[in-house]
Amino acid sequence: MLSLRMLGILMLMFLLCDADSLCPDDINPLRLDPPEVIGKYGDTVTVNCSSSEEYHDGMVLKLGNTNHTDDDDENFISESLSLSDWSVKAECRIKLNDTLECSRELGITIYKTPDTVTLSGVDGALMVEGAEYTLYCHINNVAPVQNLTVIWYRDNEKLSTETSDENTVTPVNVSSSLRVTADRHHNGALFRCEAELHLGPELNLTTASLSYPAVVHYGPSFACNDHYEVREDGSSQTTCEPEGLPRPNITWLKDGEVIPTPQRWTRHDSGNYSLRATNKHGTATHALYLDVLYCPLILTPAEVVVRFGDPVSVNCSTASTTDFLGMGWEASAGGTGFEDKSSLTWTVEKVDEWDIKPQCFMTRRNGKQCFMTPDITVYKTPDTVTLSGVDGAPMVEGAEYTLYCHINNVAPVQNLTVIWYRDNEKLSTETFDENTVTPVNVSSSLRVTADRHHNGALFRCEAELHLGPELNLTTASLSYPAVVLYGPLIKNCSGPFFGLEDEFRLDMLPCHVDGNPPPTVQWYYQNMEIGADELLKRQDSGEYTVVFKNAFGRNHSSIDITIEYRPSFACNDHYEVKEGDFSQTICEPEGLPRPNITWLKDGEVIPTPQRWTRHDSGSYSLRATNKHGTATHALYLDVLYCPLILTPAEVVVRFGDPVSVNCSTASTTDFLGMGWEASAGGTGFEYKSSLTWTVEKVDEWDIKPQCYMTRRNGKQCFMTPDITVYKTPDTVTLSGVDGALMVEGREYTLDCHINNVAPVQNLTVIWYRDNEKLSTETFDENTVTPVTKTSSLRVTADRHHNGALFRCEAELHLGPELNLTTASLSYPAVVLYGPLIKNCSGPFFGLEDEFRLDMLPCHADGNPPPTVQWYYQHMEIGADELLKRQDSGEYTVVFRNEIGRNHSSIDITIEYGPSFACNDHYEVREDGSSQTTCEPEGLPRPNITWLKDGEVIPTPQRWTRHDSGNYSLRATNKHGTATHALYLDVLYAPVLKEISYTLDAVLGENVTFPCSAEGNPPPEIQWNYKDMPTMKLTETTGRRQRNITITGATSTNAGVYICTATNEFGTVTKAVTLVVKEKSGGIPSELMWLLLLLVLFIPIIYFIVRSHQKKRGEYNFVPSRATDGSDIPLTPTSNGVKT
Repeated sequence: MLSLRMLGILMLMFLLCDADSLCPDDINPLRLDPPEVIGKYGDTVTVNCSSSEEYHDGMVLKLGNTNHTDDDDENFISESLSLSDWSVKAECRIKLNDTLECSRELGITIYKTPDTVTLSGVDGALMVEGAEYTLYCHINNVAPVQNLTVIWYRDNEKLSTETSDENTVTPVNVSSSLRVTADRHHNGALFRCEAELHLGPELNLTTASLSYPAVVHYGPSFACNDHYEVREDGSSQTTCEPEGLPRPNITWLKDGEVIPTPQRWTRHDSGNYSLRATNKHGTATHALYLDVLYCPLILTPAEVVVRFGDPVSVNCSTASTTDFLGMGWEASAGGTGFEDKSSLTWTVEKVDEWDIKPQCFMTRRNGKQCFMTPDITVYKTPDTVTLSGVDGAPMVEGAEYTLYCHINNVAPVQNLTVIWYRDNEKLSTETFDENTVTPVNVSSSLRVTADRHHNGALFRCEAELHLGPELNLTTASLSYPAVVLYGPLIKNCSGPFFGLEDEFRLDMLPCHVDGNPPPTVQWYYQNMEIGADELLKRQDSGEYTVVFKNAFGRNHSSIDITIEYRPSFACNDHYEVKEGDFSQTICEPEGLPRPNITWLKDGEVIPTPQRWTRHDSGSYSLRATNKHGTATHALYLDVLYCPLILTPAEVVVRFGDPVSVNCSTASTTDFLGMGWEASAGGTGFEYKSSLTWTVEKVDEWDIKPQCYMTRRNGKQCFMTPDITVYKTPDTVTLSGVDGALMVEGREYTLDCHINNVAPVQNLTVIWYRDNEKLSTETFDENTVTPVTKTSSLRVTADRHHNGALFRCEAELHLGPELNLTTASLSYPAVVLYGPLIKNCSGPFFGLEDEFRLDMLPCHADGNPPPTVQWYYQHMEIGADELLKRQDSGEYTVVFRNEIGRNHSSIDITIEYGPSFACNDHYEVREDGSSQTTCEPEGLPRPNITWLKDGEVIPTPQRWTRHDSGNYSLRATNKHGTATHALYLDVLYAPVLKEISYTLDAVLGENVTFPCSAEGNPPPEIQWNYKDMPTMKLTETTGRRQRNITITGATSTNAGVYICTATNEFGTVTKAVTLVVKEKSGGIPSELMWLLLLLVLFIPIIYFIVRSHQKKRGEYNFVPSRATDGSDIPLTPTSNGVKT
């Protein structure tokens, strides 16, 4: 019998359903520890149940379907609970007496964190501002879902949360969505979702998705001022930049006309502008006024490139002296201080500063100053350019190496470009972002993957200082000759090869190997080593294996070698043959290639016999010839024959068709009768000289009817027709790739299945790619019944075969005029291959604002068609963007498809038509160079034509004072023409006009002496003399002239008067000595002169008259020199005859 205690426990188990209603919580003695379990699926936890009531009728802890009792009467039960059942329950019950039971149920939460939390919706595509997108967060395999909260974030900003209304305990897959309206401010933001399981106040488990970086494209917009003040020669790039993605193209308009994008501001650029920004999402415009502030100083030259230690000079002048007090140069060396001049030159005999910044200043009349600083680049070429990295060691193919180019003591580094070359191929260029003026040491690196084709290549680097459009100084390193070690690569060894017996050796093959170090070679035949110098015999034909080895690898190739040999005969001298037998079985010569046999009878060449006839008996000579020689053999042939005639003797019949052959005898002299023996169609013996064997339907594959005749002596002879029974294939099908795509470089086998064909020995399978015959295959079997055969073609996929049609043809050769062909359906090959870049070697040239990258001939051949992406300065750039002059440089194009990736670096130069950014007025120094006056921009560099007064003039080299005037400049390149009008004012130092050095004056008389000078600007003329209180002297000023007039000259006026002409370019002086003479008291001076002339002329007249009286005739007088200084003879006007 059961004890009372056990009965109580059983009663407790049966009454579980309503125990809670019978036991209020305040009298319930049970306690669970822990009162609630939160555990990960699969974990094991310990559950303790205890009772504060010692006396009871039984206590049970039910875990799942298992009951655990308090067998030790300790009022305590402790058991392990496995959380491997999602719906597991645990309950502790106690029976206090016959009428009262209490229970406590354990709160159990079994959780599982998600296997994955993934974000989808945009799938890597771009967003466009204003459009709506839905992002999805997929939470896979999570429980319990009612404890799950999905939180959406943009960067660290919480956007939304979502919980689930489901109430399940088993894992489920759930999704949450977020509706997003794309906004430009979200570009680059990171969206993510987090799946958070809330399992208690201190237990929240979070699983986050990967972040989705939003790329938001938006149309252009401006956030610029309406008015800008900029400095002359300042860059235009920072004035007003629009926002937009992709980066907008900017068009500048002035007065409604599109103008080239300004590069640097000039004083003539002030005015109203409109900016138009465009990308594929829209267009925005902005109007602004630009005020270009400038200092009216002219620096000549404004930009200077000078080598450290060389002399340098820059002239500073002002175009106007209206608002001008003076100017000067401030500099650490060569400064001038303030001077009252409108032109000053700063000069340094030896530049010994790297950051030399002389400053020319001018002071206005209001005391304010403005400054201009020439752009001086002090450079130094490198002391050394050296290459290191491999340190003379060889490279190993496939390994990566880094070469370093060390450029020592070079300045300025920001003007430095390091160019890497392999032989004459440019590999890469590198510039430096530093902005220093002092010399530095820099290094550039080149990552090289060693390749056998680079063995012996010369690597070098060149350090190129870009100092101006026509000044690029290059210093090159010594070349590094690359030595690349690589394993053997076998060449020219695909075979098959042929050689002559007893003359051919393996070392005569064209097989060779490329390897470094040079590989060793070993030959094998039938798995045995063989010397390459052994002479081979005919029995040595077969497959050979050559193995090449060096320290970096091993390579082998299997080669078919056929040893050929000269013809020879091993035949009898006499043969008996039957009429109708084939001639090929009598005497076959040996030889390889198979000899051509020539039959001769009675010394005459005859056609090669096919079947013997009774008339062929006789003596023959056989001549066998191949490319290696000739052999001959003589024999006698005795043709034995049965006097029967088969018509036809050879029959080709399709299985199932009718067939008939007639048998007759040419003579009945020794003849009793004839008949046909056959499995079908036999006739039996008949006394006839002609019988026909006929079968209405050939149903045997090896049918061999035999016609016989019986001679009078009872002997018989037989003849059998040659019957070929054929059947064309039921099907010819092609398989192997089974519709899949091929991948370039991989090998594939195509199979041609020929079903139910006979006879197979007459079958040839021909493989075609399009109409190109690839291979043929015949079969050595000799069967008459139909068989199924397969022919295989090994194909290495190649991009040129993409779209090619492969097919096989089964051809039954049944006679010279009967060839039956059955073809398979064609297989259109689809070959996948990586991108191959074409027409992309460059350099390329394009016109500004017209040229786009998608206009280049660059393209890539690939399957599937590759995508293309362009990069400039490591940034993506759209192929449809119009390029500007500042976009010239090296571009990289990357083509990709699922098979591979290919890239090419291309130099692109953006050319542009000519334009002028010059002043309308220039002041230049006489004898100054014309080259820096007004230089147009343009690429290619424009040709400049000078015009004056509408006429083309030679391009001035140096200015003269006569060159002042109005000019027109015409700049032309292949993209257009630009003109610019300017006035040129040539400034030069004063030049005094000729004046007397000595001037005589009579005491008391008035005297005037002038001083005039030319110069530009007009010189200031001054007289310097000793001023006396009693001097009556006046100075009058005319155009470029200053005169002195003395009224009533006295002895005190005598002396030296100095005239000085001065302008900003120089000073000239001239001294005039005034001599004052007293008046004489006798005869007036005019009368004195008259008397003196009379005294002189009277003797001369007398002498002339006397001479005419003594001599008559015609004379020429040639004095030693004419009075006018010429050598012209004096000729009289009369003929010497007195009238």
